[in-house]
Amino acid sequence: MSSPPAPEMTIAADVLSEPRRRYLLATLLERADAAPDRTPRTDPLSMSIETLATEVATAEHDCPIVTDDQCQRTHVALVHAHVPRLVDLGLLRRTTRGDTTMVGLADHSVLEADWVRAILEDPTGESFPGDEDTLNRTLEALRAPRRQAVCAVLATRRGDVSVSELAAAVVARANADGTGGTDEAAAEETHVAESLVHEHLPVLADAGLVEYDREAGRVALATDAPQWEVDWLLEGPLADAAGLERRSRQDEPITDRSESDEATVEGVAATESIRDGNRMSLMLARPPADRSSSEDASSRDLTNPVSSSSAATDGHD
Repeated sequence: MSSPPAPEMTIAADVLSEPRRRYLLATLLERADAAPDRTPRTDPLSMSIETLATEVATAEHDCPIVTDDQCQRTHVALVHAHVPRLVDLGLLRRTTRGDTTMVGLADHSVLEADWVRAILEDPTGESFPGDEDTLNRTLEALRAPRRQAVCAVLATRRGDVSVSELAAAVVARANADGTGGTDEAAAEETHVAESLVHEHLPVLADAGLVEYDREAGRVALATDAPQWEVDWLLEGPLADAAGLERRSRQDEPITDRSESDEATVEGVAATESIRDGNRMSLMLARPPADRSSSEDASSRDLTNPVSSSSAATDGHD
């Protein structure tokens, strides 16, 4: 079974889940890419936080002209929250020139990942199949390793599963090295099941990535979600789920079916994963529902969906 998400994947998803951090990094990356020599990224490629705040506020309000008040609010957020966090993670370097604080990109492998650069080239999600709020909810949902693991586990299941079965599979995936006794595993499964019910599944459902019936205690991967059409998601936070789903289909045994069997399954959705280049499209036996609006992902009949926060907080285990 695949290993848990790499720390750098978690860092990237965490960083990108906050819009202001995306705008900040996108602004600096555009400036660095425009320079004749990007290596090393030297002081001339740095920007003052004041100038950066104006650029971020412009992207945030989708307007070329922003007010002093808007710039000031963004400046405060950058100084006290986002810049320190990005510096601590090693994505930014901060210097001082007199009374002016300058920031620039640091050499970090996260910033070299193709899927990260793809989203930073489109930080407001104009090419994303949904509005920016859906993009934010998706990135927020996938910044937690456990929620990435849930998607990976569900990608190997046909149809829905119980929360207890899902919890057992998540624990087994985390303990792939065989550590932990039976009693410890059972206790961990109970703990994981509780965290899925109260935290992780509502967030994934709110992003439209899973279909979760809390009353029935059943959950399934939302294979018709528009996120499965986004290349950078399939190369990034959903790469494990995409790979496992594909492998599951390849390993699935072919069995003969009688006419009565065919009649039984007629009309039931059968999902087939297809990769065309870097794209995985999901094809259903039944006609796809109309997804012309970005609000469709949140219109499923879910019980007690919980919206995730886009604040700059650490991801959950």
